[in-house]
Amino acid sequence: MMKRFVLSGFACSLALTMLPAQDQAAEQVTLTHKIPDKWTYVLPKETWTPISNGIHITHGAGTNFATEVQGSALAVDINGDGKVDEKAKGISSEMKLKAKTVDGKPFTYGVRFKKTGDAWSHSAGGAMVGKAKGTNIAVIDQNNNGVYNDYGVDAMVVGSGDAAAYLSRVVNLGGELFSFDISADGTSANIAPFAGESGTVDVRTAFEGNGDIRAVVISNEKGDVSFNAAATKKALRVPAGQWVISGGLVANGSETVRVRQGNMAAIAVAAGKETALSWGGPIKIDFNYTLAGDKLTVPYNLKYFGKSGEEYHDFLPDATSPQIVVMDKKKRILLSTSRFPGC
Repeated sequence: MMKRFVLSGFACSLALTMLPAQDQAAEQVTLTHKIPDKWTYVLPKETWTPISNGIHITHGAGTNFATEVQGSALAVDINGDGKVDEKAKGISSEMKLKAKTVDGKPFTYGVRFKKTGDAWSHSAGGAMVGKAKGTNIAVIDQNNNGVYNDYGVDAMVVGSGDAAAYLSRVVNLGGELFSFDISADGTSANIAPFAGESGTVDVRTAFEGNGDIRAVVISNEKGDVSFNAAATKKALRVPAGQWVISGGLVANGSETVRVRQGNMAAIAVAAGKETALSWGGPIKIDFNYTLAGDKLTVPYNLKYFGKSGEEYHDFLPDATSPQIVVMDKKKRILLSTSRFPGC
């Protein structure tokens, strides 16, 4: 059986027809690799790649940086010469890989390490950063392959915040739209004015909830155009078309929850018009249950949906289990209450 449980309390789909950029002289933007003092980027889909026979990033001397498990530590070749140099210890660590590209140019790649049980994995620990039209840009190798032009897969931050959308072929710089074409090594990008029609998306005005909206990532149907619609306090200009929510994050102090499309319908952004997203509370919880005699069983597979069908998931710290209340429908008396253990 399926039940829907309604809470008071505390996302959108944007599929899109691309129009070509205006045939105007493109401007080139220079990007350099930077490793932040503290990793604070909020990625739409942070990826940890299991380490097997090295870190597979191509450079002038080969296709990977050698690794070797030594006791409880991971030894890593940080200069690409095939010999391990430094050790990652504990459950997390950071290093800087330095080598040359296949065409002889020096490059740097920041990497983070994580140990789960006896297994090690790695993720990007740096970004290619620069400015375009006075706006900060950071591109993160989200799939950890050493290449920075995987549109719809890698991540990018546009503006002064740290919440990323997916790497996009169109960006909003100071309220105007530009095409964005980045090189595979991430050291340069070309921008040119975008020629398509556009509208705006407001994700803040009609949100019902007490949390701080850190990110609302919207993507076109193909996935190669993406924006963090929460990157501005006002409505954000995007190409006209249909969009889908591809990620998001809402925070309340130290508590956070991720957002995804769930059952939310596609949202149309019309040329010259503003679309305000109505989302947030009340939250509805869908769950299954079985009744055998006088024993009621509720599996721990709850799904949380907002008022427009957006789904909330990955509550951190783990959310307190909602209280399960069993009533006698006819007599309207309380029979039992319970919560999931460990919550």
